[in-house]
Parts: sequence; C-alpha cells; structure tokens
Amino acid sequence: MKIGKTLTGAVLGIAFATCVQAQTCSLVQMASLDMTILPDGRVTVPVTINGVSQSLVVNTASMYSGIPIDTAQSLGLKQTRRYAEMYGVGGGGPETVTTATVESLKVGPVEAKNFHLVAAGQKARWPKGVDGTLGPDILASFDVEFDFSGRKLNLFSQDHCRNKVVYWTKGGYAEIPFHLTGDQQIRFDMTLDGHRVSTNFETGSANTWLRRKDAYQIFGISDDSPGVTASPFAAKDWPVLRKRFGSLELGGLAVQNPEIDVLPDKELDAFRMEHSEKSRDDPIYGSSLDLSELALGMNVIGKVHTYIAYKEHKLYITAADAR
Repeated sequence: MKIGKTLTGAVLGIAFATCVQAQTCSLVQMASLDMTILPDGRVTVPVTINGVSQSLVVNTASMYSGIPIDTAQSLGLKQTRRYAEMYGVGGGGPETVTTATVESLKVGPVEAKNFHLVAAGQKARWPKGVDGTLGPDILASFDVEFDFSGRKLNLFSQDHCRNKVVYWTKGGYAEIPFHLTGDQQIRFDMTLDGHRVSTNFETGSANTWLRRKDAYQIFGISDDSPGVTASPFAAKDWPVLRKRFGSLELGGLAVQNPEIDVLPDKELDAFRMEHSEKSRDDPIYGSSLDLSELALGMNVIGKVHTYIAYKEHKLYITAADAR
C-alpha cells in the first residue's frame, strides 16, 4: 500500500505516555490484553476510545488504526477529509480519506491523547465482533508479543538490552531480522518450496497468500496447474486460487504442507492505471509500489509464539506452547 504524505503527516506523531527510565535488561510490560480469536483465526483486543470500549482486530500490516465511519459519528468525533494515494489488495486508487480525532485512546493502562484514526466503511460491513483496526501506528511504539497459548497480546517498553526478550521459555528460539518498509510493513525473507520469497508479517490476513504474478513467475502456478482449486475466499469478482505447497521455512522453523492463496493483482493494476509507464520509470521522481511476494497470515502466525522487537527490527519465534 502506498499512502501520500498529506495523510501521513496528519496521522503520525503518536504521543503515548510512557515512563522514561535508564535502560535495563529486564523487560517492562506496559499492557497485557486479552485476545479474542475470531472464526477465521484473526484476533481482536479491547481498547477504549473516549471511554467507550471497542474491540479492534490486530493488523500489523494496516499502517493506520481505524474505525468505521458510523462509529466515528456515533462517538461524536471530529472528522477531517484528506487526500491520500492508497492501494490495497482489493484495488481502488487515490481517494479522499476521513480521519477522526480521538481525545483519548487507551490500550490497557497506556493512553494516547488527540490521536487520529482513519474512518472508513460502515460497521455493518465489518466482521461480527470487530469494531476497528489496531495498526502499526500504535503497535510500533512498543515491543509486541503474541502469546496464542495464553491468549494474550502483551506490550513491552522498547527500553531494554538487545536480544534479551525471550522470557517465556528456556529452550531454543528463532531470531529473524526484518526491516520496516515506508508504510510500516514488517518485511523479511522466507523459503517456500526451495524458493526465497520476500514476506510481510500480516496478522490482519486470515490466510497466507501470494500475488498471482509472483505465483506464476516463481512457481509456474496458473489457473489450471495441478492441485490448484478455488479458495473459500473466492467470489465472482474476486478470483482467488488455493494451492497446497510442500514446506514454508523461516529461521529453522518449518510449516509442512501449508495451504496458500493466490490473489489477483488488483493492487498493482490500480497503481498502473493511475501512473503512466514514464512516471513509474523515472529514476528520481518516479512512483512505485513496494510489494512483498508473500503475505504470512494467521493460519501460520497463529501456530507460533512471536515477539516483535520493533526497535531492534527482529522477530523472536518459538512454538506456541514453548515453556
């Protein structure tokens, strides 16, 4: 996804009130939130917006946290229309986006004042039990632990010694370096059936997926390839395929026989419609989309215990039940 600077400047600048202290090797927990696991495997956590309880789905790839437009209206939030160039997997293009100003956003005991949320869509179109999205504009202010065995999302201060975060087990763990893209995507490499693929860590995606162009160019997968079926997520205007692969590997951990969806290239198509080939190829002023080849979704993430050290740019991963 690409987002214009106008919106970026309006939404960034989070001001969570956290204590300042000398660095210690001990982890300092800022919040521990109960996770509710949705039928599709994604998770929600409770927050309060101006004192009203809301359940937000945790999406490490959404960049901005958001709520439905009608929720913003019912909460009486001040809304502002802003231009943004946004592209998502469903297509679309440059559009005017609404931001809603929240006087108080509390995540556990931690509070942000005068925070901006993106307001989009109607609540009736969101999944049951989901009131909005919790994204990296909030999450990246902390270290974030996904403890699926204990059903907890734990937030820690980033003020600690490097490589001193795996506290829940005395056994081994995988340590995965990553980099944050310009739109706050956690990006690293995985190996899928012997091929190295750039990967985004996407807790907002129920299933792991490939882009159709990459599925064909890297793995030779097309509509009539052996073992390819229609995905349960497919629709008339959303031709999603599904393929069972042999092995998906990351840092010594391996997932055997993962089912991976193959999505249409609507994101890239929409971008190309908006930008001429000449403007895309300009080495100085050209525009481009920074896309991964694979999105690691909750059908894999939900099977492991993960600690995201945003400041270190590292993932620490063990089996979900490691002790």
